[in-house]
Amino acid sequence: MANEYRYLWAQWGILDYEKYQIIQKQFGDLESAWKKIDRLFLMRLGFGQEKVDRLFAIQKTIQFQRLEDFDVRILCVDDEDYPKCLKSIASPPVFLFVRGKLPPLYKALGVVGTRDITDYGRMTTEKFVSDLTLNGFVIVSGLALGVDACTHETTLRNNGITIAVLGSGVDRVYPAANRYLAEKILQKGGVILSEYPLGTPAAQHHFPMRNRIISGLSRGVLIVEGGVKSGALITARYALEQGREVFAIPNNITKIGLSGTNHLIRRSEAKLVESVEHILEEFQMQSHVSKQPITFSAIESELLERIINDGKGIDELVLETPYNVARLSEVLITLQLKGVVREIGQKWVII
Repeated sequence: MANEYRYLWAQWGILDYEKYQIIQKQFGDLESAWKKIDRLFLMRLGFGQEKVDRLFAIQKTIQFQRLEDFDVRILCVDDEDYPKCLKSIASPPVFLFVRGKLPPLYKALGVVGTRDITDYGRMTTEKFVSDLTLNGFVIVSGLALGVDACTHETTLRNNGITIAVLGSGVDRVYPAANRYLAEKILQKGGVILSEYPLGTPAAQHHFPMRNRIISGLSRGVLIVEGGVKSGALITARYALEQGREVFAIPNNITKIGLSGTNHLIRRSEAKLVESVEHILEEFQMQSHVSKQPITFSAIESELLERIINDGKGIDELVLETPYNVARLSEVLITLQLKGVVREIGQKWVII
């Protein structure tokens, strides 16, 4: 396939997988299709007259440019090096604009969540992503603010490889606040990719479609925090449709706006995970991280001493220590992530 016509069609941006197959069957290749396609054929593809007029006006303005100028390459769905896991989904992107070299994806995991990340969400994201990276996972996310950005940053801090899937062109990183992060991903051997043509700005309707690529590239998806109607749960639904595993970190029941993970767990649409070992067990993998001695801060040691016998509730600990409920909750959750305590009923106990 001539690179020129691959580029022209990708920039035109009118082909979903079904239309691509029709065009291939009718014309044989993209070069012939570009030269021979007419308005009547586009109308038979389902485009209205007004839309067809706009499409042909756009087509006339597209000029071939060397992709090397953008440090980008285009993968077509029929290419040998197009990700096989992504090609297997119901409607794979016909073209992928890629910056960076795609790594092997047999051990890729999507990690997504709310833009309005909480302290708990940041802590759990950093813990899980650190452990996943140390166990050799490629981490896929969406470069949004909040959980996505924390996911990419944590992967890079642990010298891992991360893939950012955009809802804009790869030359129009959104949000602008994450442009430096995008460049850092590339510098560290990661990948920025999108199905949208170069120059395409972010748009609200792009992100649900972007989410199917995050799950499509991944063996499973971990949902950290998100509302019931959030983009994170859209990603979870795509993952389920694609036959991927869905994992969810349980959230505080008082955080109603972030109850999406609990919603998934309650409906048996996601597996509850409290540590990376639960994900590894599901994939029948062994941890490659040697167990290091667990260290405790002064406040953690103090709380462990107080609950060592029969356990204690938050109200009891408030009376017995100089700490308020918020501080105690933060420390107890940290201890839970370290795998030494859990909440049973109204009490925190050592396990």
